[in-house]
Formats: sequence, structure tokens, C-alpha cells
Amino acid sequence: MPPPPTPPTWPRLPDMMGMNTFSRRRTELAAAGRRLVDLTQTDPTRGGLPSPDDAALRFLMDPRVLRHEPEAAGARHAREGVAAYYADHGALVDPDRIVLTASTSEGYAHLFRLLAAPGDTFLVPAPSYPLVAPLAALEGVKLRPYALHWAAGRWWLDRPGFEAALADGDVRGVIVVQPNNPTGSILTADEWEFVAGHAAAAGAVVLADEVFLDFPAPGRKPGTLAGASEVPLVVLSGLSKVAGLPQMKLGWMVVNGPEATATELTRGLEWIADAFLSVGAPIQAALPTFLAGRHLFLDATRARLDVNEGLLIQRTEGHPLTVRPREGGWSAVVQLPAVRSDEAWALRLLEAGVVVHPGHFYDSDEVSLIVLSLLTPENEWAEGLERLLAALGPM
Repeated sequence: MPPPPTPPTWPRLPDMMGMNTFSRRRTELAAAGRRLVDLTQTDPTRGGLPSPDDAALRFLMDPRVLRHEPEAAGARHAREGVAAYYADHGALVDPDRIVLTASTSEGYAHLFRLLAAPGDTFLVPAPSYPLVAPLAALEGVKLRPYALHWAAGRWWLDRPGFEAALADGDVRGVIVVQPNNPTGSILTADEWEFVAGHAAAAGAVVLADEVFLDFPAPGRKPGTLAGASEVPLVVLSGLSKVAGLPQMKLGWMVVNGPEATATELTRGLEWIADAFLSVGAPIQAALPTFLAGRHLFLDATRARLDVNEGLLIQRTEGHPLTVRPREGGWSAVVQLPAVRSDEAWALRLLEAGVVVHPGHFYDSDEVSLIVLSLLTPENEWAEGLERLLAALGPM
């Protein structure tokens, strides 16, 4: 009898496709009928946040969208809607420097394709959202982390580490996330000048992910990097966070920098976008209205984030844990007692019926760090916090 065939291997798929211990146990508990309070929920279409009104939805049924009139960068009126969004943030953006995509993820993929040959490197902050790694693997490029360190009540850029990460000479781009996910941190003006200056000197383009720009902590007002002209820079964002519409599948890239470089970057991105033409006509038609009507969603979301963060700080006072203040974003980072690892804490909390993420999911190397989503509906948030505190138990 011949041996069984060897399963095929796919060189660009990561080794992490199987379930990890945490995910496997969560699945087992759910299958057994255990009720789990999920403090990691980040889907804005769930949990009672406002949806778009009928005025925006009517554009999705406009008979004019039945005509096929493709534009590589996206329909002009849609790009003008994005430019108006940045005008609300005080930034002057040329619609001709905007390229639409089906998502921020697709924007990353286009930039990896444009800027790098297989095997080239992009710098990425750590901790940071884990989605970038599989996107890089699919495009055959490498990621090299640069650290954000917690000290003296805030996250700091590791400047010597950043310089060392750039030193090999194979870096094609530097990713910054403003505000960062999950740390909620924002580079200071001095840190941004350091990153931008060193990236430009190394011949690298800055990729600025601003999907959480509209969610500052109370008293904070981070400015967009869109409209900057000093260094080659591409800003990414989209409807998923800006208007709470991940299902509509529309993102964008804003190209910035010296005129000659920005022109070539835009031409390259348009060529790639033209090869895919992935953005549908209905959502392009509706985009300006969705953006103009985003404030109801933004106001309700900011209120939820602030209420949940306030309750977290209030209920955990006197308990053996530390809530790290955020400057923006949807996440809360919590340092639990260092008597067990972040994975062990997450599993213990899972057994107590509450779902949290261990910090290593976000490439954090700190012991006993967990990440919670402040987007969780308020009633579930309150119940989950009670379960979490009860599960801490005796140390």
C-alpha cells in the first residue's frame, strides 16, 4: 500500500494557523454551554451603538451604481469625501493624493507590494495589533519590531532600539500606529520627529495607521499626520473605525511628502489598485454621506469608552492590579500580579467565565499583562469586571 500523500505546504502562510491553548480552551468551554463574558469584543456593529441613517443607506440602492465606471484611485466624489473628513481635523489633503481600498488591511498589502521586494523589512511597534504579521507573510516581507516601553506612567519609544532596528539597511518602511493598539499611546512631537527623521535618512517610507484617530482619551486631541510634506508618508484609515462600519469594506491611503516622491508613490499605488479594483461602486457612492454622518456613532462610542474606563479605574481601586492610562483607542491595558504569566492569567480568567487577551497576543514581552476592550457593552463590562476581580482571589 502506498504511503499517504504528504499534505501540501503553503510557503507564505504562517505556522500559527492552528488554535493556540487559549483559543482551544475557549472553544471547549463555549461548546460545553458555559456562558463567557467577553471583554475583548471590538465589533462596532454589535452592542447597541448607533447605525447609519436611511439617507446613507439609500446610496447603496442608487441605480447609478449599476454603471461600471472604474477609477483606479476610487471615484472622485468619494475621495473628496475623505478629504473633507481630514479638513474636519484641520488638515488640507488633495483628493488626488488619496487612494481607496477595500480595507486598511488591503492598504497595508498594497504598500508592502509597492515598497518592497520579497525578503525586505518593515519596522513595526511592539506591542501592536497582530494583524500586520500575517499580511506581511502573505506579501513575502519581514517585520522587525521596535519597542514601546512602559515607564514613569507612560509608554516611551525605545530610541536606541529604533536606531538599531534601522541599521541593517534593508528597511523599506516604518509603521507607526497613532493611537497605538493596544497601548493607546501616541508619539510625542519629539518622538515623531525622531522617527520621521531617521526613517527618511534610511530611505524608508513611514506608514501611519490612524484608524483610532477619532477616539482620544478625555483631554487629549491627537492631530492627524495627513497633509504632512516633510517626509515620505502614507496615512491609512477607513470606515471600520471612523464610522463603525467594518462590513462596508472601505479604507483609504493618503499619500504625503515631498512633491516628486508623493507623485511617484501615488502613481504606484494607483497602478496596484487598478489591478484589483476591489472597492464596490455602491459604497463609494455612499462614502461622503457615511463620513458626514459619523458623529452620532463617534459620540456614542467615546461615551462608552469613557464610562467603561471610569468604571474599570473605580472598581479596581485597592485591588492588586494596575490600569495603565490610555491616550486614545479602544483598549485598556491591565498589569496583573506577576505571580503567573499573562497566558496563565488569561486561562484562569477563562475558567472563571471572563474572556481577556494575554499581552503576548500583541507581542508584549511583559509578564502578566492583559488587554481588554473598552467597546464592550456597559452591562457586560460591569459583570465581566466583577468576575475578573473575584478570580484574582488570594495571591
